[in-house]
Amino acid sequence: GNPDLNARALRSVLNGKHGPYRDVVIYNAAAALLIAQQAGDLKEGAIQAANAIDNGNALKTLERLIAITNL
Repeated sequence: GNPDLNARALRSVLNGKHGPYRDVVIYNAAAALLIAQQAGDLKEGAIQAANAIDNGNALKTLERLIAITNL
């Protein structure tokens, strides 16, 4: 999709919407956590990623990134 569509899709995921976009975000985050040695396996990484979305930490991190890069 285009940047606007992608931004809306990501925000909807980080605001709690379930579906295929969320699944992709979780799987990608799980792989990143595994590579960064922050998870022992993909399942653990997926649990961590889902928890970060569900508790609002992922959205807070995105908002901090936006604030830093829009100076």
